[in-house]
Formats: sequence, C-alpha cells, structure tokens
Amino acid sequence: MNRVAELRTGERGDDTISAALIISTLMVAALTVFQLVAVFLGRTIALEAARDGADRARIPPVDVTGAAQQAAAYARNATGTWLSHADVSGYSDGDVVRVTVTAEVASFVPFLTVRISQTAAAPIERIQP
Repeated sequence: MNRVAELRTGERGDDTISAALIISTLMVAALTVFQLVAVFLGRTIALEAARDGADRARIPPVDVTGAAQQAAAYARNATGTWLSHADVSGYSDGDVVRVTVTAEVASFVPFLTVRISQTAAAPIERIQP
C-alpha cells in the first residue's frame, strides 16, 4: 500500500534531482570564488611586475626594452602557467617611465576569459652633482 501511494504522488527520484541541482550550484559558486581569487592575485602580480620594470627603467640610462623584459620575466617566474599571454610594454616621455603588463588569467569558470592590465609609472632619476 505504501509503495502504491508513493507512485501516485510522483515524488520518486525527487531527492536525487535536488541533490544534483544543489551540488552543481555549489560547484559553480566554488569555481566562481576561485576565479575571483585568481583575478585578484593576477592583478597583484601584474602590478608588482610593472613596478619592478618601472624601477629598473627609471635609473639612467633609461632602458624601456630591458624594463619590459624584466617585468615579463617577473610575471612568468611568479605565476608559472596560470598567468598567460603576458604582453609587457614600456614608454618614456623623458620625465616619466610607464610600464604596462597585460595578461590572461587562468579560467576556472567555463567559457570565461579574463584579461587584466596593470600600469606602473615612475619619475626618471636626475643625478645632479
């Protein structure tokens, strides 16, 4: 009799579907949190790489290309493979040096691509006797 009543109500398998929905929602939420942490960490490392490059370029003789190479090496060594497609550019107007690091953060959320960009500027040192 109990089995007949259960078949009539149509609730068979309801717990399995609820568990699948809850677990998948929790997985998406966890992956989103991981993605936010990766973006925050990537932005921090990109900024530190840009600052490292700007510090190198601000001392005469100004070498913007060397600064960009140093910033790219810093980003590559600090992150390994999860900060990819790093593009580093440097610019000097004679008074200030700017180094920009642009990269792509590893994706934890499917179909999501996050690009970050950080710029550091520093005045060029003037050595006076």
